[in-house]
Amino acid sequence: MPAVALFTAGALAVLALPSLPSLPWLVGLCLPALLPWRWRRYYALVLLGILLSTWRAQGSLDGRWPLADSDHEVVVEGRIASLPERRLSAGMKEDSAEDAEGQSEERALKHDWRFLFSPLDRGALPPLIRVSWYRGEQILRGGDCWRLKLRLRAPHGLLNPSGYDYEQWLFEQGIGATATVRDSSSCQEQSGYWLLRARQQVVDRLEQWLPGNPALGLVAGLAVGDRSLLQEKDWDTFRITGTSHLMAIAGLHIGMVVAAVFFVLRWLWSAFPALCLRLPAQKAAMLGAVLAAIVYALMSGFEPPAQRALLMLLFGFAALWLDRPSLVPRALAMAWLLIVAASPLALLSPGLWLSFTAVAAIFYVISGRLGPHRRWRELLVLQLTLSLVLLPLTFFFFQGGGWVGPLANLVVVPVFTLLLPALLVSLGLAWACPALGLPLLTWVAQGIYWVREALGWAATHAPQAWVAASPPPALLLLAMLGMVLLLAPRGLPLRGFAMLCFLPLFLPLDRAPREGFQLTALDVGQGLSVVVRTAHHTLLFDAGPAFEDLSDAGRSVVVPYLLGEGVHELDLMIISHADLDHRGGAPAVRRLLEVDREIGALSTTPCRVGQNWAWDGVAFEILSPPADAPPEANSALPAHTREGRWWRNNGGCVLRVSAGDHAALLPADIEAPMEKRLLADMPDKLRADILLAGHHGSKTSSTQPFVDAVQPQLVIFPAGWHNRFHFPRAPVVDRYLGEGAELHMTGNGGAVSVLVTAAGVGEVGDWRADHPRLWREPAEPVPLDLE
Repeated sequence: MPAVALFTAGALAVLALPSLPSLPWLVGLCLPALLPWRWRRYYALVLLGILLSTWRAQGSLDGRWPLADSDHEVVVEGRIASLPERRLSAGMKEDSAEDAEGQSEERALKHDWRFLFSPLDRGALPPLIRVSWYRGEQILRGGDCWRLKLRLRAPHGLLNPSGYDYEQWLFEQGIGATATVRDSSSCQEQSGYWLLRARQQVVDRLEQWLPGNPALGLVAGLAVGDRSLLQEKDWDTFRITGTSHLMAIAGLHIGMVVAAVFFVLRWLWSAFPALCLRLPAQKAAMLGAVLAAIVYALMSGFEPPAQRALLMLLFGFAALWLDRPSLVPRALAMAWLLIVAASPLALLSPGLWLSFTAVAAIFYVISGRLGPHRRWRELLVLQLTLSLVLLPLTFFFFQGGGWVGPLANLVVVPVFTLLLPALLVSLGLAWACPALGLPLLTWVAQGIYWVREALGWAATHAPQAWVAASPPPALLLLAMLGMVLLLAPRGLPLRGFAMLCFLPLFLPLDRAPREGFQLTALDVGQGLSVVVRTAHHTLLFDAGPAFEDLSDAGRSVVVPYLLGEGVHELDLMIISHADLDHRGGAPAVRRLLEVDREIGALSTTPCRVGQNWAWDGVAFEILSPPADAPPEANSALPAHTREGRWWRNNGGCVLRVSAGDHAALLPADIEAPMEKRLLADMPDKLRADILLAGHHGSKTSSTQPFVDAVQPQLVIFPAGWHNRFHFPRAPVVDRYLGEGAELHMTGNGGAVSVLVTAAGVGEVGDWRADHPRLWREPAEPVPLDLE
């Protein structure tokens, strides 16, 4: 056990570094292992973890597409290496009824696809590429061969405090590039990928057997690990009720299958005494359960969680086969060692830590270490222990936890223990004898759907079901101490204080500035979202883009950031105008947070010049649209009219925030005509230390007279990395450089944050530059030659 911990510590140390250690450093680390000293063997274990982790991480980095070659187009022949994820094309959903009336059936069936692609002839290409195929008419299947013209990009993702680290996930999965399809043709090479093809056949059959059934996505996820049909509302329900593990095939699911097969086989085997004389019923049931687990793990995709669960099961059953149950903890430690040694990057996966912690807690409870209990009490103690033991990890990985989880799992897990084996049996019957299997499959699917609906009701009606928080490391360590005390033997003097160690996790955070205001421009891709915080108030200016079920900056960026800052309630949300890249995330913000007041494009109260208020000594003032603007100026005026085109951007809200003589100006997407009008009407109010570049750095904005009037010290371009509009435009960048301004771009450097007080403008923080990780590409400078 200590050897496993030391090896893991060495591997973790490498993954925590901002960059991999160089060869001279590694040689220097190896030298002490060659000298005779007392602790050399322990040092050697740590060193082995360091060297192995460095080697695997370097291999993953070497397989990445170069940053300098991003947006290059190459023709690649290869196979679809995953079950394709399909969504109805977002472009199709946004068409009006009039536009769609005359469209052909083929156009109505276009889809957006995402899948992993493995080149047949790698050359300089990465081993795995994550491909997006927009508005595709073809039906894609796992294992199919395609010749694709791909626009390749280096791994890159949005980067924000408390946000999802997409680059880390790509690094952990060994995905060396992302790409979009520019052209395609099918190829005839169809060999290999037999397991993926088998899973695809199951998915195809399910779509035939359960057409239009609301439980289809749930059934496909439980049967073969295809979760592409699940909606965001499903994942929100699972997250709030603490049941997300139900849709991630891992130890729980394999344990359910193993338990069902074990008890059935033991009962059948015991019915034949002659068989029992040759092999005890318990061991025969073990063999059958292991075979069933292997088949289920393979058909579910044999993803890392399933691999880990299967390996733990094999080691655990080996100990029981040898009649040595005391070896089970060592078997788990060996399983951990093999997994980490085979892939040290798995240490970046929350599932690894959650799986092993849960299994270790289960073995600890059922071994009787917490004292004898009756069966029903043992189940209750087990569920409560699991919830508390996993609480620090849940807060660390997911920035929160739910009190509904223990209660929901106490009911749902036993129900799924019956439903999952029934589902697999009904699938086999449907394949072999449809007349018997299809009715059973329909009934089981209906039962699964009822469970999902019950969870949805609980997530909607339970008060404060999800407690969002991002505690500092010290509080997480205190909670882990509480976990150890909780599981300690009875009689330990401090054991009674275990629960107190968990309480600080739920204390409200206080990260608001004590004076002035904190302005944070979030990295939402090609869009805008800015958070302004004073000592006791929070304002959201725009909520970023959203594109159907494919991405929603409100849910994935804005809300996690605010919750991570301890903000559960917005005092004011301003949506500057009706463009999707500014308003798209607003519904998610309303759904997940309390919003006291709204003005702007999505509100009955439009922005108008002269609106002003003050919070905690900070002044806020709306500078535009003007008083003579039409009431719909910053809402959805018809874009096809001349007036609508003019007001669509120029009618947006312009906000000025000031602390003393220092200010920030947020002009949204106004263009040259409105800049000219502001210069004529209020030139004295345009002066600002910080400027959010108008219209993301478009050449239709940031005219020279406007730039001269603002005289910014800091300019932030809210634009996506390598965006297709080539923002910020070179002439615009040159104008701001001519003013001597410091330039930042959210798409390049991640979220940009700055504190402004009456004394002046504080240091500017770029999240990418301030929080380097070995898997993150360094921030590219501004300006960029994107022409």
